[in-house]
Amino acid sequence: MAALTAVPQCVLAQLTAEKRTQNLGTLQLYSEATTSFKIKNTSGKAVNVDRIVTSSSQMKASCSPMTIGAGGTATVSVSYNTDLVGRFTNGIYVYVEGSDKPLALQIKGKVYIDLRKAYENSGTKAPEDDFGVVFGPLTLKTDNIEFDYVNDGDVVNRTIAVTNNSEENCQPNLLHLPAYLSVEATPKVLRPGRTGYLTITLDSRKLNHNLGLTQDVVYVSSYEGESVSKDREIPVSIVLFDTATVERSNRAPSILLSTDVLEMPKVKKSKVKGTVSISNTGRSDLMIRSLQVFHPAINVSLPKTTIEPGETVNMQVKLVNKYRDLSNARYRILMITNDYRRPVVLVSIR
Repeated sequence: MAALTAVPQCVLAQLTAEKRTQNLGTLQLYSEATTSFKIKNTSGKAVNVDRIVTSSSQMKASCSPMTIGAGGTATVSVSYNTDLVGRFTNGIYVYVEGSDKPLALQIKGKVYIDLRKAYENSGTKAPEDDFGVVFGPLTLKTDNIEFDYVNDGDVVNRTIAVTNNSEENCQPNLLHLPAYLSVEATPKVLRPGRTGYLTITLDSRKLNHNLGLTQDVVYVSSYEGESVSKDREIPVSIVLFDTATVERSNRAPSILLSTDVLEMPKVKKSKVKGTVSISNTGRSDLMIRSLQVFHPAINVSLPKTTIEPGETVNMQVKLVNKYRDLSNARYRILMITNDYRRPVVLVSIR
């Protein structure tokens, strides 16, 4: 057996890349960037690429060819969708058959949005169907602020479009920000009928490594010195995880859900119930390290948090109607797992 296990480790040691890190430079928000890596098999035997794993759900990677002959080369193609403003560093892990030690590649860069140019090109007034969340004289593109899939230590941004529906100048702002958030308005003074932007920056280093869900509340302000009120409340939700805490292995667990979007029964009851089945299709124990809900109207229960290989458990979900107006947060469930493919799992409820 010792001779058998020594072969793939030797082969993997000869799988190399001309360049292990690609800097994608500065990218515009909501664009797609592509790059590629040339890898070479310098061993004396052919190897089969078993799979490629990425550290971000916004990345896709493929290898051609999947079988690399002795001394042969292949190309790993990578695409990245930019949906967060700020600097990023993401990994690509190339596995060959028979080994749980991948060849690690990396992309990095910076995502930006030119807010002043967007403001200058915004026209006189936004269409009605683009803005529907009213906060006094302002209407915003959203009534909640979400930072999903934030790696511990990252500094990222979200940009919210805002329009002034009044006949006077406004100064859009967010009040009662926690220490880990900051906001910048572009422009600082928004003229009647014009569209501007609020850029909210999250510094995850100030979350003190609190992995999982962090929630808070901020308030929309239209003028300097304005007081806060319940009708101008916006919930903030942050999903923080750390890829370094998840072991990558061929014997790792693998989570499989019966659905990522739970459709609740459309009945007029004080409580409605649903079920999401959670299966472990991997080779070691699956651990649900954290189970949290975004909205107080959602209750969840799980019979166990350690699921053995081949085992399935049912997560019971309840929606309590009398609590639906307590928050504008979306109906979602968060799970933090030890599955390196899906360390963060989000389930939406409709």
